[in-house]
Amino acid sequence: MKPNPTHKSHVPTISPYQYLGGKTVTSKLCSVLNIDEYQDLADVFGIPRGTVSTWHSRETTPFEIAIRSHLATGVSLRWLLLNEGEAFPTLTNTGAETTSNVLILSHYQLKSGELTALPALSFDPALLKQSNTEPHHLMALQTASTTMIIDQSDNLPISGSYLITIDNLMSINDIQRLPGNQLVLHYGQSSIAVAQADINIIGKVIISINHI
Repeated sequence: MKPNPTHKSHVPTISPYQYLGGKTVTSKLCSVLNIDEYQDLADVFGIPRGTVSTWHSRETTPFEIAIRSHLATGVSLRWLLLNEGEAFPTLTNTGAETTSNVLILSHYQLKSGELTALPALSFDPALLKQSNTEPHHLMALQTASTTMIIDQSDNLPISGSYLITIDNLMSINDIQRLPGNQLVLHYGQSSIAVAQADINIIGKVIISINHI
């Protein structure tokens, strides 16, 4: 029997979605990336600041930025663009019968004493299972050679590496406590003694990953 040239296999219609746009999306992006100001999105994604304003005025859906955010952080596109489900749903591998959560941390670059927001980073929670720290207290910090995880709840300097502020400039320093609320700060091969009141402790480095 010859095939009927008029016969076509049934292809279901895929209707368009009602995508979110404007500040509804940028607010979600800011929350995922731990950004306070809308215009800071321009610095994170390397786009003109006027582009963000255009999204707002025209209720535009920034699809390419949404995809970049998904690839960088694992954020759900359904949550970001359709407001469905959770931002970071549980990932299930039914074949292996395992379930694992992705830990998403805010991510910053430390350069010239200042922090610059970067796209959030995804980690395996097993990496932090020994820390007993709530995830919302953690942040990832990138330097020229290292990515560090900072516990912001640990801001009483005793011994270790800490993210600190001196004269409104941030740095990572090894610190050792001395009697009388005195601290020794190590700078490479040098050390200085300071009063604890003279510095501000942002958090303690609990994991350090050297760049390859």
